Amino acid sequence: MLFNKKGDIDFFNLLIQSAENALKASQMFRSAMMGDKPPATYYAALKELEHKGDSITHAIMKGLNKVFITPLDREDIMELAAKVDDVMDGIEATIARFDYLNIDFTNQYMRDFSEVIVKSCEHMLEAFKLLSKKKYIQLQEHTVIINSLENDADALMREGIREIFTTPRDPYEDFKLKELYERLEETTDACEDVANILESVVLRYS
Repeated sequence: MLFNKKGDIDFFNLLIQSAENALKASQMFRSAMMGDKPPATYYAALKELEHKGDSITHAIMKGLNKVFITPLDREDIMELAAKVDDVMDGIEATIARFDYLNIDFTNQYMRDFSEVIVKSCEHMLEAFKLLSKKKYIQLQEHTVIINSLENDADALMREGIREIFTTPRDPYEDFKLKELYERLEETTDACEDVANILESVVLRYS
């Protein structure tokens, strides 16, 4: 567990670590969508990052049980930690679907989704860094972008599912794609949840 110069638990640093881990996972997922290898070959490495994320989240929750004074409301820290964990879970759950649904290819929708997730995680990390410095105005620039990226993901899911139903192929394959697109969109929803919590924090502390 990390401590600041005063010897207190550094919750901001732990949140930044969590966001850094999510960004690393998103970049690895992006590589899985862009590479020549079957995406499922990345499953073990992403599962390991997901475990690391769980450990950071556990450290945050454990720390909250040990201290009385926190840099933000206790509930805000808990919700931010939980939502970043949801982002990690979404990435891991998506790559798991490539494994157990036996999907050995990617398409443009998946590649575009992966780009949205990477960008969302980049802005999420920058927002946490600014939060730790109480730079609320600059922070909001990143939350606005995350919300815009989530709208892009909504459009991707709609277009992907529209294509499934307008040009139907093998029903089992179509089911797999729909399942995948919906899970990817849920992952971007989790990024937006982080942004929304940050927005509420800014309103109360700025």
